[in-house]
Amino acid sequence: MLRSWLHSLLGWVFASRDNTDAEFGPFAQVLKSPGEPAALTLLSMRGSGVGAVLDRIERALSADDAVQGAAALFASADWRPHLVGAAALIVDSGRRLDTATMWQAIDAGSWVTPQLVTTAYLIDASFAARLRQRIDANCAVIVPANLSAVERHRATGPATAEQRSAKLLASLVRIGMLAPELTGWLRIAASRPELAALQAADRDKSGNIAANWLNNAERQFRSRGRTLAPVGNSH
Repeated sequence: MLRSWLHSLLGWVFASRDNTDAEFGPFAQVLKSPGEPAALTLLSMRGSGVGAVLDRIERALSADDAVQGAAALFASADWRPHLVGAAALIVDSGRRLDTATMWQAIDAGSWVTPQLVTTAYLIDASFAARLRQRIDANCAVIVPANLSAVERHRATGPATAEQRSAKLLASLVRIGMLAPELTGWLRIAASRPELAALQAADRDKSGNIAANWLNNAERQFRSRGRTLAPVGNSH
């Protein structure tokens, strides 16, 4: 945990994105707000600052270019905008935003895959089908190829392609087990030797991260008068 927070802080020290305003539209101001960076606040979805960040995201969602801005958050190789995008999807609750670009970030091995998988569980009606597709493909990820090693470490986190796949698998299994229609299928799939070995390569305990983030998100939104529950998942 300490290593993760140190990595987060160092990433913010060294990251520099001059084109944030043009890329992220109304969400640029969420990322650049004074005080603790929004991504650090949302990383655990815990603490007194979360409500203020969600308020800023809610205001950004009312902008005309919110849909394009949210898609740009997930198109970034940097994991920090992904967290703002995930929170925006939950706040939006399926009214305007699409989950497709979030799944693209997941498939690219985002460092915050546990949080993104949890978001998908809550708001994507196709979660069950998408989960099966990825587990059947051994949770293959394709990391951005146009980054140097230093840029990749800063933007996407310190991990190999195998470790990113392991993170995805662990997150999908832990959160997917919450869906009754997936429980039996997951038990069988996760017992396959190659997937059992892949789960063992998950050094970050990603399933725990996903479950804790879900619990914290439920508390944060409950305090805002909203009960989070997954939408009806398609088979």
